[in-house]
Amino acid sequence: MSADEREATFRGKTFDGENVISGWKFKVHPHASGNKISIKYLTGNWAGQTFERKVTRYPSGETCVKFEDGKDRCTKVKDMGNGTYHQYATNGKFSGQHVGIVTNIVDGNQLD
Repeated sequence: MSADEREATFRGKTFDGENVISGWKFKVHPHASGNKISIKYLTGNWAGQTFERKVTRYPSGETCVKFEDGKDRCTKVKDMGNGTYHQYATNGKFSGQHVGIVTNIVDGNQLD
């Protein structure tokens, strides 16, 4: 997806996510400003916790999220055409691999 397509699809919405490597599930709300996201973990070590993360977006459609270890996790997204989106890592040890699934996109902040 291009940056414009990604922004139109996700910004200001809430969606379900799954890390296909760890199996963790979470909800994500990209802020309207475009430079932060809130992540509410549903499973895994951080289940029940919500974190705010800094985001850097690039014209190529790549988005990088800064995690607590100070490292950026960057992905590109592919629209699978059925309301499901696959994320592919563009950096780090999982670069080039399918790392995430996004589904159930709804309007507004639905983290609570």
